[in-house]
Amino acid sequence: MKKKGLLFSGLLLSLLPVFSQDSLRDTISLDEVVITGSKAPRSTGNVTQKIDILDSREISRLVSGNRNIAEAIMYTPGVSVSALSRNDANWGTYGGIGPKYSTYMLQGLPIDAFVDPQALDLNAVDRIEVQRGPASVLYPNYLSQDFAGNQSPLAGTINLILKERIYDSYTVISPSFGSYNTFNGQVYNQGNLENLHYFLGTSYESSDYTNYGTENSWLNMQKNPVYKRSRLYGGATWYPAGNETQKLTLFVNKAFHSGDAGRVYRGFDHDYGTINAGYSAELNDRMKFQAHMGLRQYDRTWQESSFGVIDTLKSNNGVVQNIVPADISLTIKHGKENSFIIGSDYQSAEYSTWSDPLNGYRSFGNKSTAMQAGIYAQEEVHFSNLLLRGGIRYNYMKNDIELIDGGAPGEKMKEWHSLLWSTGIKYKFNSGFSVFTNAGNSFITPGLKSTGGTISLSDKGVIGRHGQLPNPDLMPEAGLGIDAGTEATLPLNFKITVRGFYLAINDAIVENVVSQNPSQTQSVNAGQTTSSGIELEIKQMFSSSIRWFVNYTYMDTRVKGAGTVPFAPGHLANAGINLSTPFGLTVSPYLNYNDGFYDSHVKDSRGFFKPGALLSINASQVVAITENYKIEAFGNLYNVTNNKYEMPWQFRNPGFSSMAGIRASF
Repeated sequence: MKKKGLLFSGLLLSLLPVFSQDSLRDTISLDEVVITGSKAPRSTGNVTQKIDILDSREISRLVSGNRNIAEAIMYTPGVSVSALSRNDANWGTYGGIGPKYSTYMLQGLPIDAFVDPQALDLNAVDRIEVQRGPASVLYPNYLSQDFAGNQSPLAGTINLILKERIYDSYTVISPSFGSYNTFNGQVYNQGNLENLHYFLGTSYESSDYTNYGTENSWLNMQKNPVYKRSRLYGGATWYPAGNETQKLTLFVNKAFHSGDAGRVYRGFDHDYGTINAGYSAELNDRMKFQAHMGLRQYDRTWQESSFGVIDTLKSNNGVVQNIVPADISLTIKHGKENSFIIGSDYQSAEYSTWSDPLNGYRSFGNKSTAMQAGIYAQEEVHFSNLLLRGGIRYNYMKNDIELIDGGAPGEKMKEWHSLLWSTGIKYKFNSGFSVFTNAGNSFITPGLKSTGGTISLSDKGVIGRHGQLPNPDLMPEAGLGIDAGTEATLPLNFKITVRGFYLAINDAIVENVVSQNPSQTQSVNAGQTTSSGIELEIKQMFSSSIRWFVNYTYMDTRVKGAGTVPFAPGHLANAGINLSTPFGLTVSPYLNYNDGFYDSHVKDSRGFFKPGALLSINASQVVAITENYKIEAFGNLYNVTNNKYEMPWQFRNPGFSSMAGIRASF
């Protein structure tokens, strides 16, 4: 099936990235509306939480050096992105408290924060809403058992909002070429047939890439690593009555990612599938019903080898996850502007790891199923310029464990119950100045990869045994999040936001780097863990052709009796400007600064990594335009200063790279 998908994408090469969207509609959203804070459309002034919006125009001007959606939000305050390579996940931090405390969602349904930012295509996305601050009542944890385990929206959530209403029918074709013999391209089409609105697309990229390991790294690259990545996706929205009173949506995404890690027997072949289906209906002028359901499939395989004069294949290995999220809710408007929402959500998850040591059969390492069910309610009340919000959630979680490290578990079944709450206040002194505060809590159970590992405890320090050591004694963690801030809109379209935050977690589960070579990690309960900080953001839409921003975040993270939170820097800063000219030239330089972080909370065994400054530039020029088509030439310059900074697990940024191509819209 994977080969068929790659072949299909290959047949479309003549029709074939940049983050390109709505090439014919280069407009600015004047009335920003968000749905993340309350699951219903609200102006940004009518939610207590701080929510950033990345519209299609801004997304199209971002440079993604590692082909990861996380890089689309790396310039927002409080976010530290650390994507290890084009073939590896982001291990950055949100609010200074680790990579798993800000969930990712697709249309309000959770997706994986480590896998899906590599698998989804931004051409399907209309906008990205980034909520800073607790979101644990309306939105659940994600039952990922892989990478850092289950994920919680304690520090916030990132909601990818798909395209629904299609006003313009057009097709975009975009081939591009760049460093490391990279070929990248896509074809995209959108349109409508009366009440049916749809979009379809495919993208493909292949590259020789380059050595992204440090000197004498455990990666042991002997040649340029190669990879191929293809995506097929499509979405449709049907409005039976022709208006918003009733709506059915469907989205399907399939991603294939194959290649090797720089040696003959270090191949990988990953297969990811995503489905979202939804239905909403306005029952009357005060009641709205919504139901959503999805499927997330993750099938990752890779090779382990013995290195020598002639490499030999040691084993084939894999992880399989199938996760089904569902959500149903009812929103009731009452009074003049008040609303009450009540709902329930559910998740089921299957997880297994396997290894084939070349003896003709697969042996399972970890094998389990998990489920999570929750009910929630939230009330929003308006008193003139005062907005009050309060909500509560009850969760039931259960793990049924069949195997851990290939053997019977000590406990075959575990159950947990949790009661979560969230509250918020916002006061608007006038249309241009407001203050807000929010608070909420969280509860996360250990993931099976964290408890069962991917290698045995006896493999600790053994050369050639790379992976995660087990820790079956992990305890669940409970968290608390608080923020407060002010927003001001000044003359000349200046917007200033100041936000302070405090996050505390009991028995926090963190990922410690036990060994660099062999590359081994282990999840541990780090005890009381806190992160406090302040964010300052200034941005201005000077005109329709000039927009700029600058922001700074200070974070103070502490682990009781130890050091700081892994992957959490103390200082972050971003700056960028979008320039457009009347003759079709656009230039967007973006600068990110990270003053460094440790890879472990244990003082005696941690390494320090300092990314420093990362400058990237996107530029495009319209070369031909009529009423029927537009042709643009574009270029992306990533890491202009060639900053080859080191990262955990002996990875490093490979330095400067570039892409250039043509985008034709008709």
